[in-house]
Amino acid sequence: MSNYYTTQYRNDGFGAQFQNIIFDILYTYANDNAKNTYVFPNIDRFEHNYNNDPDYTNRLIRYMNLKDHFGGGGGGGGFHLGTIHRYTTDVYSHVEDNISKLITSETMKLIKSLFYADKSTPFDTRYHNVAVHVRRPNPHDCRVEGTNDADSYYLNVIRYIRKNHTSDGKPLRFHIYSQGDAEAYDEYMKNNDDTVLDINEDVLLTFHSLVFADTLVTSASSFSYTAALLSNGAIYYKDFWHKPADSWIVGDTLCA
Repeated sequence: MSNYYTTQYRNDGFGAQFQNIIFDILYTYANDNAKNTYVFPNIDRFEHNYNNDPDYTNRLIRYMNLKDHFGGGGGGGGFHLGTIHRYTTDVYSHVEDNISKLITSETMKLIKSLFYADKSTPFDTRYHNVAVHVRRPNPHDCRVEGTNDADSYYLNVIRYIRKNHTSDGKPLRFHIYSQGDAEAYDEYMKNNDDTVLDINEDVLLTFHSLVFADTLVTSASSFSYTAALLSNGAIYYKDFWHKPADSWIVGDTLCA
């Protein structure tokens, strides 16, 4: 007899909720536990619906491509449905302590195959495309941490990649993804013909680009951290409370 589990209700940002779902799926099927079944949760809202799009929540759920496979709807199937409470179980600590193993597990391969099923790269593949997520404050944020990391951090990682990139013979093209006024990013653009500024874009356009980049530079944010979990590219990780995989490069340790 199966035990059915779903994710605890939350109504914050897309990255945080998507990460929670991925972690809960990995936790549910830990150690190939065939007695456990994950059920996609009921989600009624995500933050950052800046344009009051009435289809915003459903559009983000469709983009994940997980609801149909995992019996979406959060229950109603005539079985007892347990809720995985991320702060009262060891789900986060278990997944993060084993993240290097879990992101190459069969369960993660399934998550990625479902996610990628209807998607293709948005980039010009003549270039080695580097996505840099610079998290900055916006009126919808209630958390300052991660929005106040200095530009010097990101610029140092960019300089490091410019200096050390030799992997595929393609010219580099950097894409800066953030929010705010374009003038605030002059230092990224100054005398850099290889850099494109992408600010204030739709959340899915940005997330899609972070996932498909050949190299991803994350910020201290669940948004780009979740993109890193799904990415097949190289990851430069910004140190914060969610742990990195062993294969990721910790940007805080680099000297350009």
